[in-house]
Amino acid sequence: MSNVFVVSLKRCTDRREKIAKEMAEKQIAFSFFDAVDGHESTPTLAEDYDYRKRLWLTSGKMPSKGELGCYASHYQLWLKCIELNQPIVVCEDDIELHHKAAEIIKVALEDVNRFGFLRLEAIESGGEFTEVERNGEYQINLMKDNYGGTRAYAISPSAAVRLVKHRWCLPVDCFIGLSYLHGVHSYQLTPCLVATHFDDASTIQLIDGAKTPLYRKLTRELYTAYKKAMIDIVYRKKQRALKK
Repeated sequence: MSNVFVVSLKRCTDRREKIAKEMAEKQIAFSFFDAVDGHESTPTLAEDYDYRKRLWLTSGKMPSKGELGCYASHYQLWLKCIELNQPIVVCEDDIELHHKAAEIIKVALEDVNRFGFLRLEAIESGGEFTEVERNGEYQINLMKDNYGGTRAYAISPSAAVRLVKHRWCLPVDCFIGLSYLHGVHSYQLTPCLVATHFDDASTIQLIDGAKTPLYRKLTRELYTAYKKAMIDIVYRKKQRALKK
C-alpha cells in the first residue's frame, strides 16, 4: 500500500484525472482517499464537535457543512496513519507538484518521525518561522503557526495520536497550529511538494456567508488574544530549546 494519500471527492473526476496524471508523470505511487462530503450528510465525527466553544470562543457561528467534511476527511486519515503505524503524506487534489516531488516525498517520510508534522507547501506570507536544520538543498523550519496549511503534509503516527485526542471547534489547519493544546509542533520542509496551488475553489470546504453575532464578539476577542499569546509562548520556548 502506498503511504501517499490524495483527499478528493469521488464526484470530482476532472480533479482526480489531473492529479493522477501528475503523480504518474512523477512516478509516485498513491491512493485516492474519498473525502467526506459534508454537503451530502453530516459527518459522524460531528457528534464530537464542541459547538459551545465554537459559538462563544472561536468563530462565533456554526461551522459550514464543508468545513465539517474537510476536518472529518483529515481526521480519518490521521486514524489511517495510526492504523498503519507508519508515516503518511496527505495531499489535496488541487495542487501542482514540484518537479522533484518523488524525492521530496521520500525525504518527508524519512524525516517526519523526528518532527511529527511536516508541512509540504509554502508558508503563508508574513508567517514566522525558524530554520531548524539544513541538509544539502533541503531545509526544515519550525513554524509559529500552521495557518492555511493542509494542502500537503506528512504526519507521523505519534503526532496523529496526539491530534485525534481532542474535540474539534476550529478549521483543521488552525487546529493543527495549536501546539500548546496537543503538543504537535508545526514544521515545514522546503523545497515544497506543492509547486502551485490552483485558484479553483475547494470542493470539500465551501465557505458560507453567515455573519457572527455582535453579542459574541467580546468572548471571541478574549479567546483569540489568549490563543495568540499561547502560540507565541510555545513557539519562543521551542526556539530556545532548539538553540541549546
